Amino acid sequence: MPVSISETAFSVCRKAIENYLETGEKIKFPNLTGLFRENIPVFVSLKKGNQTRGCAGTLLSEKSFVENLVDFSIIAATQDFRYRAIDKQELKEIKIQITIPVQPVEIPSLFFYNPETEGLIVEKNGKNGIVLPNEAKTAQYALKIGLRNAGINDVSSARLLKFKAQIFIEGGKE
Repeated sequence: MPVSISETAFSVCRKAIENYLETGEKIKFPNLTGLFRENIPVFVSLKKGNQTRGCAGTLLSEKSFVENLVDFSIIAATQDFRYRAIDKQELKEIKIQITIPVQPVEIPSLFFYNPETEGLIVEKNGKNGIVLPNEAKTAQYALKIGLRNAGINDVSSARLLKFKAQIFIEGGKE
């Protein structure tokens, strides 16, 4: 189901990060209704130029869209182990990307995966690594990133899944 998000979603992400950096507390948005109260899975990525500075999200949502935006914005900014935490000064240079994934489907091999338009999930032994659409230029590189993100050393007997997603970039849709 296609979703259309407003600038309000980016404002929620930015305010959540700013408030957390200032107070260490999660901000609440009780007045938001509609789409913001629905269970929508989401990934929040923080971009500085062409570089990712943090990313967090979920394929299975147990919380409302607004709660996910707040939680994953804070995690992307301060707890993504792959990057150093973002400070208030750097936040001014960050663009927020919101990715809304759809249900993944299993694929028999990378031949059935297009890294430019689809995300990849690598699963093995209860671990999984996720690569969002257009994060890798080739399927092989996406697999390498997925394995690294999951902490998996060997692709043998790993399960591969792909997913479509809608991607929104602060200031305009990608």
